[in-house]
Amino acid sequence: MTSALPEYLALLHSQKKEDRHLAAEKLGTMGTAGIDAVRPLLTDPEWRLRYRAAEIIGFTADPTGVPLLTPLLADEKDHVRYMAVKSLGRCGTQELAPVISPMLNDENPFVRRITVGVLSGWKI
Repeated sequence: MTSALPEYLALLHSQKKEDRHLAAEKLGTMGTAGIDAVRPLLTDPEWRLRYRAAEIIGFTADPTGVPLLTPLLADEKDHVRYMAVKSLGRCGTQELAPVISPMLNDENPFVRRITVGVLSGWKI
């Protein structure tokens, strides 16, 4: 499976949203190898790559992704903040509530909504 890793990484740069999503799903099934592969994308100037990197980490549901996702809560792009919260919900536990709960005050309503969903899903 990791032999396809370069192909999936290349697809993340596709103009087609469907290709980028498919690549994210496939990379997310690679666990730690997927996380390691997208780590450099977390600080890429292109917001779509930061978004997909966060999504991939969320797809892994691996708690080792938590420290990689938390800086994205302060990203300038609301889409990236949204995916950071969503992925933290998949990778983390309710101990992250103090880290995520400030996102209830985000300027973007979709970020606020996913934050409510994550926090209520943890049944805090």
